[in-house]
Amino acid sequence: MQRELERELKQYPSRIIEHTTLSQILSNLGYSRINDKIVQLKNKGVLTALKSGLYLYNPVYDGSLVSKEIIANLLLGPSYISFDYALWYHGLIPESVETVQSATTKRSKSYNTPLGVFSYRQIKKELYSIAIEIHDSKGGNFLIASKEKALCDKVYYTKDIPIRSKSAMFAFLEDDLRIDLDELTQSDIKVFQEYCNITKSKKIALLQKIIEELQV
Repeated sequence: MQRELERELKQYPSRIIEHTTLSQILSNLGYSRINDKIVQLKNKGVLTALKSGLYLYNPVYDGSLVSKEIIANLLLGPSYISFDYALWYHGLIPESVETVQSATTKRSKSYNTPLGVFSYRQIKKELYSIAIEIHDSKGGNFLIASKEKALCDKVYYTKDIPIRSKSAMFAFLEDDLRIDLDELTQSDIKVFQEYCNITKSKKIALLQKIIEELQV
């Protein structure tokens, strides 16, 4: 039945399978001691536990990379990728980011998995739906903040650095984040305006002014 099981699991291109779905597959194949079989599959390396009730299928003869972005969306929902990871993904900052950072309306938390660390920052519900994009990967689609939304999230939720002037904001963007400001000349200013209207944040207002000046 092992081949039949692998055939069933390969039907999930993301390779990420919930416990309920996996249990149903095993039951349909005639396995009775479902949890014991799942433990056996984990011990053999066929399955990797990402968190309680969520598994990654590791096909023996398939060396394709799994999408960390899809995993990030599924580990905790609702969520979308944002902050430093999204800034790097969009090419705004030069250094790669190891931790996949996301925004969520749920409580902040972090998952340390065999595939890396996935962290989630709670944001205001009113901000959640602004400028979220759907991107494709080999295993499916995932939600990620636009470059404008990711920058707003990063600036607004960075609390340990005082930013009270345009010069301080420029320093934060260029020195702390090392953002390529040329990439912001083609930004959608409406995203910054909407974010500012909701948050009433002086920091976002300063950021909006800088973006407007870059686009002149």
